[in-house]
Amino acid sequence: MNAPVLRSVADAAAALAHAQAQVRAGEVATCLAIAALCDLHRVDETVLVAGAERWVPGGADGTPRIGEFVAAEIAGLVGVSVGSAFGQIARVLNLRHRHPTLWALVLQGDARPHEAFRVADAAADAGLDAAACARFDAMCAHALVLQPWPRIKGRVDQWILRADPAQAARRERAAAKRRHVSVGTIEAGHVALWGQLDAADGIALDDALTRIAGTLPGDDLNHRRADALGVLARGVLGQDPLPPRKADLVVRLDAADIAEGGVAAVERWGHVLLPRLTRILAGCTVRVRPVVVPGDGAVDSYQVPEAMRLTLATRNPVDVFPWGTRRADACQVDHTVPYEAGRPGQTHLANLGPLSSYTHRVKTHGGWKLDQPRPGEYRWRSPLGYEYAVTAAGTIRIGRPPPAQVEWWYRESPFEDPPESPSNLVSASTDARDLTSAQAIVSPLGPPMNGATGSVSAPPGAVKSDAPSPQIPLPLGG
Repeated sequence: MNAPVLRSVADAAAALAHAQAQVRAGEVATCLAIAALCDLHRVDETVLVAGAERWVPGGADGTPRIGEFVAAEIAGLVGVSVGSAFGQIARVLNLRHRHPTLWALVLQGDARPHEAFRVADAAADAGLDAAACARFDAMCAHALVLQPWPRIKGRVDQWILRADPAQAARRERAAAKRRHVSVGTIEAGHVALWGQLDAADGIALDDALTRIAGTLPGDDLNHRRADALGVLARGVLGQDPLPPRKADLVVRLDAADIAEGGVAAVERWGHVLLPRLTRILAGCTVRVRPVVVPGDGAVDSYQVPEAMRLTLATRNPVDVFPWGTRRADACQVDHTVPYEAGRPGQTHLANLGPLSSYTHRVKTHGGWKLDQPRPGEYRWRSPLGYEYAVTAAGTIRIGRPPPAQVEWWYRESPFEDPPESPSNLVSASTDARDLTSAQAIVSPLGPPMNGATGSVSAPPGAVKSDAPSPQIPLPLGG
């Protein structure tokens, strides 16, 4: 077979976008086929001999029973073991029956199946029942449309805690019974160490090791932390003095969480139920830094005041380049409209955004164009003409250039005029083929800001089921 002839960078970019759509279409078709095989396969209940086929659970709570022999058929078709086939069946059925919103987005090509499966696996592993899963599904489904996986995976635990705090407390009590610390035998002059600690004890131990390591000689921090554990042990035994503990622990709380007894985010560590936070912070000096969104608050200097940086990082917690993942506090603060010396009032929240050093260079020297039509909303245009809308909720592609000519890899039926789009995010020139389920930037946890809704439409190449496509209400971000 002859290789395709791509005559320009624009052709190659369009071919890549088309290929990605076909990959997603194939993944969706696989999900639909596995689900249909499970639905249509029947057990002959008149056969009562030993070893005859039985009905078995298809997945976690809320999934239907399936004929166990269907796994053999699927294993042969997919080219995996029977055990792996049962695993794939459970993932598909868990997704379809326990995460209906996420399942609809997967079928329409808007959410990546392998990422949706990881979310569904986490819910099943946490023991969420069907009712809790419905709450979990509503919290996280749209995040998978708008955000890259590195942003999502750190929040899955938070959503699970929110979905069923009572179950989370039971898991915590069960984990407490598994606490242990084990020291192995001597091998090559060293011993291995492993265990499971209470969260407060683990954080305290980590801080102590880092603190002691800072007083020890050597270049490798890991080596010094290992040595610090010996210093800690000898200090407890009265053989060496211990340095005082001094470390910063950043905990983020929403006002609603404080009022409702929800979940706290412990930076670098994860999420805990609020009752656990008391033990983690015991003995610490607590400094409260409330984040209040000010008015214009413009300043005349190029330097961004610390309070404004904190508010910016809270509003946009990661790099605002499309699909960005770098934490805002590790980014540079960029002036959306470049700063001009001598002109007053240029440094304000409506003209700032966190960018990594690379994406900052791409904006400055790489031909990317950036506009901030409203504070916290960013419109990007690439040198090849692809357009993206970015907010704290995530990213959607809202436009692309038309193909220069029709090639073998570009086949698409004529499309209708795009529906009227929300004027605050999508312009009249937006290409309807690029609007995914998120016709507006949405917040996966927040309520609608203005009551408007959108509906999900499938992108080119996505495989649809025969059933009517559900209309998914999407809150507009603000």
